[in-house]
Order: sequence, then C-alpha cells, then structure tokens
Amino acid sequence: MNENYFFTYFALYSNFITMNWILFFPLAGFFAIVVLIAARVLFLKKRNVRVSSAAEKTSTKKGLLYILFLLILIVWLYELAKPIFGFSVILLPETLSQPLFSSSIIDIIGALLISAALMFLFLALLHFKQSLRFGLDENNQGKLITTGIFSFSRNPFFLSLDLYFLGLALIFSNLFFVSFAVLAILSIHFFILKEEKFLRKVYGDEYEKYAKKVRRYF
Repeated sequence: MNENYFFTYFALYSNFITMNWILFFPLAGFFAIVVLIAARVLFLKKRNVRVSSAAEKTSTKKGLLYILFLLILIVWLYELAKPIFGFSVILLPETLSQPLFSSSIIDIIGALLISAALMFLFLALLHFKQSLRFGLDENNQGKLITTGIFSFSRNPFFLSLDLYFLGLALIFSNLFFVSFAVLAILSIHFFILKEEKFLRKVYGDEYEKYAKKVRRYF
C-alpha cells in the first residue's frame, strides 16, 4: 500500500514538474493582481487615507447582471485552474474550449505580457500615492497624478488589465478566453472614455493640458 502511494505521488509530482510552466502565468497573474490591489488598499487605510468607490443604487436588472457576471467569473477561474490541477469536469462546449492556434512563441509572448501587466499595475498603484479611487466618486477627487508612470500613460492601471487579458488570450487561445478578453478590453475602453468626461469636469484645464501631453494608453 505504501509503495502504491509512493508511486502515485511520484507520478503526480512528475506531471507537475513537466507541465508547461507558462500555464501557471494566467492564474498566478490573477491572484497577484488581487493581492497587489488589496495590499495597497490596506496600506492606505492604515494611514487613514480614504479609499472609495462610487456606489450606485442596484436595480433588479443590474442585480441580475452582477449574478451573471459572477457565474461567468467562476467558470473563467475554473478554466484557468483546469489545466494546472487537471480538473476533469467539462463546463464548456468543445467549440469554446478548443484552441484556435498553438505556438510556443505566442505562449511566451503571452507570459511576457502578463509580466508586463503586473509591473504596470505595481507602478500605477505606487504612483497613485494617496489618491486611490475606484469608480467616479465626486466626494473623493484627490489630486490629479501626472508624474511617475502617469507621465507615460494616462491610464496605467487599466493598461495593465488590458495587457493581462491580452496575454491570457494568447496563452489560452480558445474562443472562450479570446471572447472574454475582447469584451473586457472593450468594457475597459468605454469606462476610460466615461472617466475622461468625469476628469475634465473635475479638473478642467489641468486635465486638458495633461491629456495633450500624455496619451490615453502609451
């Protein structure tokens, strides 16, 4: 019995070691993003800095959309973890889970994009200083940040998310993750456009001058 356990654990360990290490990047990157944001929020709260998000009244329609988004997120996380842990339950039809292309070079590019996303996110959170705000909260305007990484990109935080989803779509190149990435990037872009109107209203000429010097993404 002990020998059987030994060979079973040895086989699992061998599979773990020989597994394509790039498959770890998307899931590890997701948890790294969550940890970075959570750590920054906790750090600011310990310094008694207000970190807020603009809360809107949730209608029944929005509540249903949130539930739908949560379900999709659960499936998304499951599909990220599936190739790593070897889950056998199939949630997606083959048309959505079948890879559209396969290339080790593209996988490496995807891993590099996720690495770049984490770097951009870290710098964005660091250079936010004490002006961290989620959403369009007029009660927590803060100071307009134009230095550091914000002197190269007006939206390094959102840029990091775009790079992450793009890298993810390259590594897991099936229709599900590619579609999710496209929808996420489009949603982020439209939110940026909405936020720009908010910033022009709040900061006026200061933001206009900043927008002329620094591009939206790069």
